[in-house]
Amino acid sequence: MKLKLKWVLLSLVTVCSQISYSAESIDKFINSHQEEYQQLALKIWELAEVGYQEHKSSALLQESLSSKGFKVETLPYMPTGFIAEYGEGSPVIAILGEFDALPGVSQSSSPFKEKYKNNAAGHACGHHLFGAGSAWSAVTVKEWLSKNNRSGTIRFYGTPAEEGGSGKVYMVRDGLFDDVDVVLHWHPGSVNHTSPRTSNANKSAKFTFKGLSAHAASAPHRGRSALDGVESMNFMVNMMREHIPQESRIHYVITKGGLAPNVIPDEAEVWYYVRHPKEKVVEELFQRTVKAANGAAEGEMKLL
Repeated sequence: MKLKLKWVLLSLVTVCSQISYSAESIDKFINSHQEEYQQLALKIWELAEVGYQEHKSSALLQESLSSKGFKVETLPYMPTGFIAEYGEGSPVIAILGEFDALPGVSQSSSPFKEKYKNNAAGHACGHHLFGAGSAWSAVTVKEWLSKNNRSGTIRFYGTPAEEGGSGKVYMVRDGLFDDVDVVLHWHPGSVNHTSPRTSNANKSAKFTFKGLSAHAASAPHRGRSALDGVESMNFMVNMMREHIPQESRIHYVITKGGLAPNVIPDEAEVWYYVRHPKEKVVEELFQRTVKAANGAAEGEMKLL
């Protein structure tokens, strides 16, 4: 985390000049708070809350930043999202912080596969470090502004549901980044480096199929399985894989498939991700996926 904090401050230098608060002073400040933020990261690790349910993790970060003099505002439509701000005027520097876990990937700190809690969520992407490290960085930049008596605003964005929930997208849509001059972002990894790589564009949707319920043994002819629609769609999409650009990625999971084998399901749902480095290609692939859904439905199909 120390190298990352220095990188944040170096980025700050690109929009501010004449630093009088020395690198040695920054190091001393970072080291004096190391234990505090390590414990914060461990608490978020233990909580391991999935997207839009990170209530305790979000509260911990809010409390930490508030105690350091940040003004914290929560978002009414996104209970675990928040913005913590210090200072005034320009430049407005945003630091992103994520804190959501992934479902079903609970893992101990061992380098071997070892479940920490059965069937529980876990921080497989290191977002416990992400949130705590970004908060630590924001506090350090706040210290720099204060010690140098400089104008400027440091803003921590608590962005929930990175793992598929698109928390940042709603924040951008609602104009919460409109006055920001620079956004700083990082991610935990096995090495410290600056990467020029970009991420894949992603479009996600849940496809809900409607059918007609009936007893699968005594009256199967009276039923129409919604799950058959899901399976037909998946089959068509899988056949499509041979004919899409090499860098494309299409994933799905059946989120609703019925309640019992002997009851023909009248509703079934499948959740899709479509990815590619180029947004235009994602849109083309997504429309082909929608065509597969319509072909499988032969009737009522709702796209969320």
